[in-house]
Amino acid sequence: MKRLYWAALLACGATEAAAEGQWTLGVIAGGSDGIYTGAEDEFGIIPFASYDTERLHIGLDGLSYKIISTDQGQITAHLGYRAAPGFPDTDLFEGLEREDAVEIGIGTQWQFGNAYAGVNIMTDASDVHNGAEAITSLGYVMSIGDLQLDASVGGIYRNAELNQYLFGVGADEATATRPAFAADDTVSGFASLTAAYPITDQIVAFGQVGYQDLSVHEDSPLIDKDGVVDVGLGVMMTF
Repeated sequence: MKRLYWAALLACGATEAAAEGQWTLGVIAGGSDGIYTGAEDEFGIIPFASYDTERLHIGLDGLSYKIISTDQGQITAHLGYRAAPGFPDTDLFEGLEREDAVEIGIGTQWQFGNAYAGVNIMTDASDVHNGAEAITSLGYVMSIGDLQLDASVGGIYRNAELNQYLFGVGADEATATRPAFAADDTVSGFASLTAAYPITDQIVAFGQVGYQDLSVHEDSPLIDKDGVVDVGLGVMMTF
């Protein structure tokens, strides 16, 4: 959910970058359900920092460049980072290891009044999982006084290689308590709501809640949940 979280946050809370560039610094207190069997719910303080021009974004969430940018929409190239799955320290996951991955991709988002539609495609560039993911989203932005709301729904396609990295168990990884499991391609849904409120011209407070369906992975021996919820509260300053 982290990638979805950043997308919703930036769509609602970020300001238009000036041609000469703009810095954004922030901090987020967030929590989410533990996806994997036996995992505790997660909670932490997450820093955010980025530098943006009209086309270039460099931040802790990755690097992107707007190849095409108009008032109606944009096409953007991405370079991102996928942290290895946070497997619990239990007997079920003993000896099961994954590495961090670097991913590249392309995305597009187009505006239709207050509504928007987007597609983002990422694929492994580091020969870690050799998988791919495509996220489609439909959203609507509205204002209630100074409060801005961004509600979105969408779908996530993951191919078998990425699902194997996240939820699969290879034949050489199987144990007496962890049967082998070969993952397939999947399509799952998600929903997200983000609210942002300007405290000053440079400081914005925000909150976010999101849900992702996991029922398509119910056959994996590594998870026992049908879905996962995450929430976050934070503040951003631009200068």
